[in-house]
Amino acid sequence: MTVGAKTGIAADGFVDVAALDDLPQGSQKSISWGFERILLCHTADGLHALADLCPHALQPLMGSIISGGAIRCAKHGAEFDLVTGKPRNGVTPRLLKVYPLKVEQGRIMVGVTTPGVPTPRASPVAGS
Repeated sequence: MTVGAKTGIAADGFVDVAALDDLPQGSQKSISWGFERILLCHTADGLHALADLCPHALQPLMGSIISGGAIRCAKHGAEFDLVTGKPRNGVTPRLLKVYPLKVEQGRIMVGVTTPGVPTPRASPVAGS
């Protein structure tokens, strides 16, 4: 699903990306927003929005196993916390980008930018 060409950003930096009804618990959905691929995940713990590219192997995370509050890349097994994006198992020191998310009137909204501030990026790790 492609969500506009970086248009439709609300004043708070959020963009409408999907209907909540289109993402039942246990499902994942990959969307494109501008040049970014964002993975929406609906787990028993709630909704999550994260980069749909593993920062270790640059492989799509869509369809990856989610368990224990983490997503595990199918390519090399890098595991990342769904809330913080922090790596969990030592495969990579790189952070997975995590987006703020909210639901309004049955619509999933993802924070793609903070007004007046560039879109945050996970900072590179020295030596990697």
